[in-house]
Amino acid sequence: MDKKADGLLKQGISQYQARQFEAALESWQEAIAIYRTLGERRREGAALGNLGVAWEALGDYAKAMECYQQHLAIAMEIGDRTGEGNALGNLGNACYALEDFPAAVDYQQQRLAIAREIKDWRSQEQALGNLGLACDAMGDFVGAIECYQQQLGMAIENNEPRIQGKALTSLRVVYHYLGNEAKAEEYRHQQIAIARQLFLAEKTHDFLQIAEILGLNPTLDLTGADLSGINLHYADLSGADLMDSNLCAVDLTLADLSGALLSGANLTDACLSNANLRDAELIGANLSGADLRTKLPRANLSGTNLSRANLSSAYLPNANLSGANLSGANLKNADLTAANLSSTNLNSADFSRAELKDAVVENANFIGSLGISENMKIELMQRGAIFEYKND
Repeated sequence: MDKKADGLLKQGISQYQARQFEAALESWQEAIAIYRTLGERRREGAALGNLGVAWEALGDYAKAMECYQQHLAIAMEIGDRTGEGNALGNLGNACYALEDFPAAVDYQQQRLAIAREIKDWRSQEQALGNLGLACDAMGDFVGAIECYQQQLGMAIENNEPRIQGKALTSLRVVYHYLGNEAKAEEYRHQQIAIARQLFLAEKTHDFLQIAEILGLNPTLDLTGADLSGINLHYADLSGADLMDSNLCAVDLTLADLSGALLSGANLTDACLSNANLRDAELIGANLSGADLRTKLPRANLSGTNLSRANLSSAYLPNANLSGANLSGANLKNADLTAANLSSTNLNSADFSRAELKDAVVENANFIGSLGISENMKIELMQRGAIFEYKND
């Protein structure tokens, strides 16, 4: 009988994880009946806690809280402090969901006291996080910040970077709400630093997944981030705000950067081969020595440093390169149809077999450029291009 009940308990957990909540209810109800018959009070209480979670998932908070109260009564009766703490935590979470925030605070404070008594740090950090949420909901921001700071300290002490990220996210939200953007930014950069540390330590290939686990939104939260040397090939960064970020020597091969904001970013020696940079904003970015053998239609590269960049066979129709520095760049076979090259430095750039049809070249400096025929040179000069130094 005992083994059957344990099997039903495990079966219910599997069913719950598969979101088969009604089936999980049946399994746990049957397990509870067996545990009662056997007098297994501790296991009966634990199963009641599970049952309550399933009722919550189905939106029936009245039945959920009834299960949690039964679990709490059993735990108190048999002196099961761990079970008592779990039941109190579940009651607190249910009250929070029902927007009964004072009750949620009370239950989480009780759970925290028990967790400290039995020196269960994981239960402590969970209680602190949930207590912080309840305080926040009540408008007690000082109390919420205190909870999150304690949670962060415990995570650091126990070397749990993911929990650090969770606490830092909560702190960012509170400080943002309070209008203290400087403090919110400080915590965001701490999250980025942890994500970088984890990525390099774990040697995984998905930095963005790590960032998300730590509570970062890759589309919004990587502005000004130090991502130098990170492997981001195949990364989905479409529309991402990466302004002023350090992407020096980053591998962005086949990454989706369409519509991304990269103005002011440092992309020195970065690999962007076959990356999607359609409509990307790269105003004033540093792409010196970068591999840009890719598609950049309509990309805004005005004022960008592209010296020594490899743009061989790059697709740049209607791109804005005005005022950019392309000295020594490789533009062999590049398509620059209707691109804006006005006031661009193209000194010693290689244009062998490049397409310059309808390109705007007024005041563009082609001095020392390679691969341009005499006929094309005359045509470009008629359109305002500069091919030789003028004597004053």
